[in-house]
Amino acid sequence: MFDPAAIRRLFLEPKPSYSASEAAILLGMSRRELGGWVEAGELEGDETRGELVLPWDELVSFAMGFLDQEEIEAALGDDLATAIPELLRLADLQVRIPRMEVVALEQVAARERKTVSAVLGRELLDFVSTHSEWLSDVIPGFAEALVWPGAASDASRG
Repeated sequence: MFDPAAIRRLFLEPKPSYSASEAAILLGMSRRELGGWVEAGELEGDETRGELVLPWDELVSFAMGFLDQEEIEAALGDDLATAIPELLRLADLQVRIPRMEVVALEQVAARERKTVSAVLGRELLDFVSTHSEWLSDVIPGFAEALVWPGAASDASRG
């Protein structure tokens, strides 16, 4: 279950790492569900004294892909600009594409219980990756946005 207060804690009050139980609470899932994501390789952590510990940047990266970014941004409210780099914040875009692609996006979004924006955004990650070297040269801050939150984790944790 999505908890805006938990999202605010994760993004605005970062700690170097979190226990699996803390991570599950922040992500709004059961400890068992979190373990499933770890087993699937979608979340990576370290074993410390027999307990799984997950770094802040890993949790934020997972949250940005797992949770609805519109909800994350709404939860962050006025603190959005300090929590997420500008190039990674949502922006409006109006496009004209063939109806077949619109219907396909709508159907996939409905099946995955996501928004069309979330599905399209995920699909555009391949496009961004393909052109990342050139885009990093022509768009200020692009290279840093590509590696966030990893590049920001050291600075965020002071």
